[in-house]
Amino acid sequence: MSKFAGHEPNLQKLVFLFVLIIFSQSVSAGTASENFQPHRAFYKMTMGSSKVNSGIIGVDGRMIFEWRSTCDAWVVEQRYVMRYQGEQGNETHTDTEFSAWENKDGERYKFYVKNKLSDSKSKIEGVANYSPKTRSGAVLFQTPKEIKYNLPSNTMFPSNHTFFLLDAAKAQKKLLVVPVFDGSEIQTAISVSAVIGKQKVLRKPKHALLSGEYWPIRMAFFSPGHKSIRPTHEMTINLHENGVAGDLVLDYSDFTINMKLVKVEKIARPYC
Repeated sequence: MSKFAGHEPNLQKLVFLFVLIIFSQSVSAGTASENFQPHRAFYKMTMGSSKVNSGIIGVDGRMIFEWRSTCDAWVVEQRYVMRYQGEQGNETHTDTEFSAWENKDGERYKFYVKNKLSDSKSKIEGVANYSPKTRSGAVLFQTPKEIKYNLPSNTMFPSNHTFFLLDAAKAQKKLLVVPVFDGSEIQTAISVSAVIGKQKVLRKPKHALLSGEYWPIRMAFFSPGHKSIRPTHEMTINLHENGVAGDLVLDYSDFTINMKLVKVEKIARPYC
């Protein structure tokens, strides 16, 4: 499931606890994709906690996240609108649209991002390829300018990474470290460390799509070539076995954002 002027939230990226590291020679998603339910989810964003030196006293916004399946690919459409209030009375408004197409074998990925930050606008567009056989790949950014980056060994794209997390959770693994590329920023893949909690079930789910098992997962995101043990940001997510993300918390160290799932709709699976 993009970050706001250095702090924009991103659903598909988000501690580095060395309990058990699963870092196979050739990573790939397993059977979790078979239980996937295409869906459209609506989230409300509010301010969580804030440190005195954060400079931010209020956050509010909304996000729509749509994850569909075609016969040969996963398609993600995401849009969020947010307002940040500064302690000096200033406000920052963001409006971000993110689209991605990822073929189901995890070898090809296309992405498009349109950002509006107050009065400035920007676009990112490109395509990435990765070969599990040679364990190599590259991304070509076409907009705003042409630039190419090599992808590190074992790179995964967002949808397959989510299924990989679910497979690891079902296998009772505790920590997963994988390079992930989503195209939300002009850079190569980032390192994502995921700590997987114990399996749970909601006692009174508000929707049938939330009635199955889920796992609380805390993800930490590290910039490419990072040397610090501190992540750029972290995210806690309740990930259901069907791929639906429940409530989330985005943690930028000096402030947090709560994302509450307020509505979820089922999307029909394709006939292939």
